[in-house]
Amino acid sequence: MSFIRITFLLLTALFLAKSGTAQSNTDWIWSPEYSYSWKTSDRMAYSAKVSMFNSVENIDKRSFIQNIEPQLSFAYGLTPRTKIGGGYYYRWSSPLMDGYQYEHRLLQQVGFINFIGDRRIAHRLRTEQRIRSSSYQNRVRYRISYDFPLEGDRLDPGERYLIFSNEMMSAFNADEADAENRFSAGMGWFFNRQQKFELGLQYRTQDILSGDGISHLFLVSTSFYMNR
Repeated sequence: MSFIRITFLLLTALFLAKSGTAQSNTDWIWSPEYSYSWKTSDRMAYSAKVSMFNSVENIDKRSFIQNIEPQLSFAYGLTPRTKIGGGYYYRWSSPLMDGYQYEHRLLQQVGFINFIGDRRIAHRLRTEQRIRSSSYQNRVRYRISYDFPLEGDRLDPGERYLIFSNEMMSAFNADEADAENRFSAGMGWFFNRQQKFELGLQYRTQDILSGDGISHLFLVSTSFYMNR
């Protein structure tokens, strides 16, 4: 599929997003992302990433950019199917507004894969410590994901693949707790061993334990990955 068709799909999704913001307690976000990964050994790998949250509803306002988030993480392979890792995120919230907020985030995680037949299922369990300008919060996250090529049984350069995942999480501190669920579906383009591109749509059910009622968020993601 050409980049012209990719762009058309993205613009269509954003148009639908703009139309959908009239519904109460529903937000639409466009999140572009760039990631660069490299290995220093057969077992040790690093990743640097920067992403943004852009509010489609406020596309013509200073609040359009909700946050900018640079990230640095590492992963160490314990076995061919199991990795442990950690990282640091910095979130710069409302950068174009006066009185912006920040967040420092430390994370620890373990990831492993299992197979159902010849299909690979990936799991990730992550804990986070979120040091924010307004409060401190712990978070626990579990994600299960599945991706597969659209042509044949293995992914070769130049081919496309589908991605499905679901992530459940709980956030808490000494005073309160909350929960959230994130379901994602998307398509990826595997250009070669060094580059790939993914276009996805994520639905988030937020504030599940909040007394103010559940809120909804739809996120259109465009992600470009490079590695060496």
